[in-house]
Amino acid sequence: MASGCSPDGGCANALAAWGVQPGFSFSAAAGPLPVEVANEVAEACRPGPGSILSLPFTTPTYRNLQAETESCLRRLLAIPDDFAVLFLAGGASAQFALVPMNLLGGAERRDGACGVGAPGDGTFTSAVRSAGARRARGETAASSAQALYIDSGHWSRRAISEAQRFRRIGVLDVQALVCDPGGEGELRLPSECLPASLPEALDARDWPLAYVHVTPNETADGLQFPALPNTAAPVVADLTSELLTRPLDWHRLGLAYAGTQKTIGTPGLTLVVVRRDLLGHACSGTPRVMDYGAQAAAESRLCTPPVLPVFVAHRMLHWIEGAGGVAAMSARLERRNAALAAAMAEGVARGLYRRRVPEGWRSRVNPCFHLADDALGDRFLAEAEAAGLRDLRGHPERGGVRISLYNGLADAAVEALAAFLSTFARRNGNAARSANASAVVALEP
Repeated sequence: MASGCSPDGGCANALAAWGVQPGFSFSAAAGPLPVEVANEVAEACRPGPGSILSLPFTTPTYRNLQAETESCLRRLLAIPDDFAVLFLAGGASAQFALVPMNLLGGAERRDGACGVGAPGDGTFTSAVRSAGARRARGETAASSAQALYIDSGHWSRRAISEAQRFRRIGVLDVQALVCDPGGEGELRLPSECLPASLPEALDARDWPLAYVHVTPNETADGLQFPALPNTAAPVVADLTSELLTRPLDWHRLGLAYAGTQKTIGTPGLTLVVVRRDLLGHACSGTPRVMDYGAQAAAESRLCTPPVLPVFVAHRMLHWIEGAGGVAAMSARLERRNAALAAAMAEGVARGLYRRRVPEGWRSRVNPCFHLADDALGDRFLAEAEAAGLRDLRGHPERGGVRISLYNGLADAAVEALAAFLSTFARRNGNAARSANASAVVALEP
């Protein structure tokens, strides 16, 4: 039977068509590589005895590659020596389970087995939203949690759901800090309701916890924390969508993890940067290849590492360093957000473009917005696609428009999108007014 991916198969044809699409992709799933890096990767993949595709991980060449990649990452993020850097296969979602498996072994030895029963058996219900964390309605549960998870959107909830399978965790809902929830789907975090910001709010609490987990940048929701939480417990942060877009405070962090496909490479590699004193606390049933301590002792080569993604990260990290480092990436991101905000200004004024996350909490990496109604949203996405501006549709659970400004995105892409935003607003401002008027009429008795 012929393979579906044969030279004449549909898969090959689809890949060929995808590879020659004009314009720019703003996909949240994976960031583009700069042209220079893509060319270096393509050259390294050429057939022959020196191809990166056939480099054995047991050779000195690979060990040097991994060591150089780690050294560059440490320089760019100023990672202290008391942190280990792990190069693990797979995506960041695997860490949703590996984090509690690796950090809550002490609770296992104190309280019993690492698991706390199956979801829905009642055990989880009594554990969730404990440790003094408030629900949206203000209830307080018993302080029995072993870790606190901050619920800030789609991806933090994915991490929460997985962690609940292993230990008792508390959940602090960002919405619990909101005094005026606002309209449908709208999240408001007004300053008068917070003691300056969420980090300070957490700092004022005494959490007897193994760690506090946070997703600082929520790609689906377009929400980004202004700073990492400042707590007595170590902070664990999922940095997949914002790694190397702003400096990190290692005094607050105990562990950071990130898939590399968005800001520094291709799918298949997850970086884990963990404080060394947190190693050796894995639950007893943790497989060795998933044990941070075992992987650190084996220099991330307890099993076959993802060689090609490590090489791509190596080239991408050096490209970032050559461009001026994290400070340059952060400054460029600020300029890009300013350019897009200016292009959206007329549409915002006319009620065409609507931002649901308040200023100060909006994601700089994945800004999201909605149109005045669904018809205008569909028109926006169709015309953007026709103009070569692809992959702008929001997350399936959130809708709207999502712009992803990962490190490898070309300046020309942002310029083209800014021009389109401005032009679309001029052409459709009257339609937005009609949609707004219709909404008002529908609400009248």
